[in-house]
Amino acid sequence: MTTDASKGTTDAGEQGIRSIRRLVAVNLGVVALQALSAGFLLSGDGRAVKVHQVGAVALQLGALVQAVAAVVLWRRRRVPARVAGFCVALLAIVFLEAGLGRRKAYWLHVPIGVGIYGWLTRHVSRPNE
Repeated sequence: MTTDASKGTTDAGEQGIRSIRRLVAVNLGVVALQALSAGFLLSGDGRAVKVHQVGAVALQLGALVQAVAAVVLWRRRRVPARVAGFCVALLAIVFLEAGLGRRKAYWLHVPIGVGIYGWLTRHVSRPNE
């Protein structure tokens, strides 16, 4: 492990950030699929309900994996605490959003889903902010 004094980073730290960036990108893809399945739902396609439900479970699992990985990497000093905090917050928001969808509180479910998409989009390019 080498340290670049000018940037204050390590090779292991860069690898940790890249790992989180990949997980964020995967979760962003799942969120994009959720938006598509929601569009099909609004179009009246009955099969879209099951697709949207499966996508919700996939996103919850993806957010859980991302949060656990980020906390482990943070504990090993591979990523900053704010990255781990972002990932844990994402996990909480994803579970909240899924619960609102199950309760049919669409007035909150939809805007939170849009916010998750925007938040993940921002963090794909800059996960350490």
